[in-house]
This record gives sequence, structure tokens and C-alpha cells, in this order.
Amino acid sequence: NLFLMECFLLGGILSRLLSRNDEVGFFERNKLVALAIIIGCMLFIGMFFMEKSKSVKNMIPVFRGEVPLDDGFSITTIRGKYPILIKKDDPLVGSQLRFSGSVRSVFSEVAANLVKKNDVVVEIGSHFGYNTINIAKKLENGKFYAFEPNGKVFSYLKKSIFLNDLSDIVVLRNVGISDSRGNYSIDDCLFVPGKDKGSREILVNMNTLDEELMGELSSVSLLLIDIPGFEFSIISSADRTIACSPNIKIVVFFDKNASSETFKIEKIESELRKLENDGFYLYIAETDKYVKVNVEELLKLEKEVLIITRDRLTCI
Repeated sequence: NLFLMECFLLGGILSRLLSRNDEVGFFERNKLVALAIIIGCMLFIGMFFMEKSKSVKNMIPVFRGEVPLDDGFSITTIRGKYPILIKKDDPLVGSQLRFSGSVRSVFSEVAANLVKKNDVVVEIGSHFGYNTINIAKKLENGKFYAFEPNGKVFSYLKKSIFLNDLSDIVVLRNVGISDSRGNYSIDDCLFVPGKDKGSREILVNMNTLDEELMGELSSVSLLLIDIPGFEFSIISSADRTIACSPNIKIVVFFDKNASSETFKIEKIESELRKLENDGFYLYIAETDKYVKVNVEELLKLEKEVLIITRDRLTCI
């Protein structure tokens, strides 16, 4: 807006200079325009230095209506509409939500674009609920199953769902999803190295997706998996769920290096081959296009947002 104002003022100056050519000075003829130019320049310089000032930047969350809570948590909003509880220094969504009100993520954009109002959505690893709230707000007669194993994160997620009046749509589960059941140690997503003391690992309850959804759903429309390193153990835990969901779309953040630490490449390839044999297509998702790939092409890539679906998507 400031840039447009400067252009407008400069345009006015040029037009006046071209239309008048006498001995009277320009600023004497156009005192108001001269004053506007001076104010505009001062605003421009002021905004420039404000953007460079850390103290001013730190005030942005306050201007956006952030409400501080205990233990470094706060309530902010998604695009100024939906309240959400987050940890301020959370590396995944904290700073982005606090300062801009949204999260730059191809995964989130693709998931929001694919959902329909009557869908049944399952999200593995809901974290503080950015995708959960965004997508659940689009549902009318649908349902959203949100799985989050971290007990503390889950407690804040639960409050966010309540604040957004989504308790009738969102089913919350404080459990992790894997290819086996039991209690396992995982990295605490709230742990900040060099700042927090104690262990960075927490003990969580794990179960298979098939067992968690047994007897509750006839089919799933959209399965969201954004757990780098565990995406294929989650998929392998959902054989029955996937088989009973003819229109399912699986959105996965694929991280080959992280996955190969927990799943051997041969096992990843085996899971992908099984999906292909069951009639699924693989698409690499970008913000504005889908690119069809085969298993060999996918395994040459490092990090991509992957859509696994029986539908043929329009590739651009």
C-alpha cells in the first residue's frame, strides 16, 4: 500500500510538471502535494526501520490478538478466524502462526484442496491442530479423526477443538499409529535442544489404524500422514481400512532418508508395489499441480508430498 501511494504521488508530480511550465516553483504551486510527498517519505523510512527492528517484530503477535498462557504457550488465530493453542517456540507451526496466521506448507494446501464437505478424514499426527481445524471447518456432514500421541500436545489440541466448536465433528485420539501395538519411546516434539532440560523422549501408546477404527467406519475418504520416517509403517497398519475405502486418497509427506532409518528401502518399495498392485496411482503434489510418478521415480527423490489414490488426477 505504501509503495502504491508513492507511485501515485510521483505520477501526480510528473503530470503537474508536464502540464505547467512557468517560473513559479513546483512546491510553491502545490503545497499540499509537497506535504504529502514529505509525509509519504517519512512513512516509507519509518516502515523500513520498523521491519528491521526485532522489538517491533515481536509486537506483531500482540497486534494479532495473541493471548499468553503458562509454560510458553499462547492462544493465537488461524488467519484471524480460528483460535488455536500453540507453543510459542514450536518449530513446526509456532512462529508462522504467531506472526502471519497461516503455515506455508504444500502438504496442508493439498489436503485442504482435496477434502469435500461430506468426507471422513483421518489425520495421523495432528500436533496442535492446524490441519485439523482448517479441514474440519470445511466439513458439513463429514467426520474428522485426529490422532496425536503426545499427551501434552493432545491436551492443547483438545482445547482448540472446543474453542472452535468442532467437538461434534472431530474425534480425538491420544494414541500413536504404527504397524504394531504397545508402549514405545518417541521424540518429544516440544523438546527444544539447548533450552529444555531432561529427556527428549517420551513414552506413548501405539496401535494399528485398523484396530483403532475397527467397527467405527465403513470407509475413509482422506488419510493424512505427516510423520516423516513412519509413513510406511502407518500405511502397513491400515490394510483393512484402505481395502474397505474404495475412494480413499492418502496424502503423505515422503522423506526417503527418514523412512529408510526405520523402514528398509526394500520394505518401502514393497509397500508401494502393493499399493500399485491394488490399483493405486502415485502423484507428486505441488502447490498448483500433480505429477504422476512410478515407484522407481519416487525412490530417486528425497522429500516430496505424495498423493496415493485410485483416481486419475489431472496433471499439469
